[in-house]
Amino acid sequence: MLFFSTQSYADLGGCVVYKVKYALKNGTFQTGFLPLYGYEDYGYLDDSTKTNKYCDDKEFQKIINDIFYKQQRTLVFNIYTELHMVDFGRSVNQPDHSRSIECVFTDSLSVVQLNLDSIKYTIFLSAKPAEWQYPEVWIQIVDPKTSLMMQKNEVVNHTGLAHEPVLEKSGSMYMHQFQNYFVLNYNRNISLDDLKNEMNKISEKIYEPELRWIKSEHKARGKIFEQEKLNTVVPLINLLRQKGIIIIEVQTTC
Repeated sequence: MLFFSTQSYADLGGCVVYKVKYALKNGTFQTGFLPLYGYEDYGYLDDSTKTNKYCDDKEFQKIINDIFYKQQRTLVFNIYTELHMVDFGRSVNQPDHSRSIECVFTDSLSVVQLNLDSIKYTIFLSAKPAEWQYPEVWIQIVDPKTSLMMQKNEVVNHTGLAHEPVLEKSGSMYMHQFQNYFVLNYNRNISLDDLKNEMNKISEKIYEPELRWIKSEHKARGKIFEQEKLNTVVPLINLLRQKGIIIIEVQTTC
């Protein structure tokens, strides 16, 4: 799974990852990680105590009820039973000085959906700031086979994928900033030059839907854009995964 966006994001506040054990009304328990982010106090930990008031069984249950039910008008939310950091190893210091980006990933089987009505009580376990580069990147959800490959291996080399800004419309004063991507290579048979060449080859295909979206005046251009990405970009990204190449969306922040 890959998350796409055509937006640029300002600072989105802090992000704290809570590890909690949920006691369910059916008598079972489910433990998992839940990132909560924003400018509210639950998105931060005290610098000295490394805690906040939600590091408590009852207070944590109150805040998830408030966030999901009262604010987002939903009873369901996802937690992650496992989160793994990308291991760059020696590839962090590449000859071309490409900047590595701290990334987190998990497999699709580790995503568990909970319902607020099914929770009897919560048991707070731990909390810490997000280790990944938030908000530039989010949790990458991959298939179990890809996750295992990423857990077992260091990144061999890495690069980026970008497109020069273009005018939003003819005569406009504003430039459209394209989606940027960070590219991880786990295949030892692919050199850094080979990886860059591979990205140059696919760049046009990756950005083609976004270019059409900019030029389109169709009322449903947003839906058309999303469908085109599903039809063309996602299969291409899945094909690259089979080679050991992982493409990660990087949000533009300011």
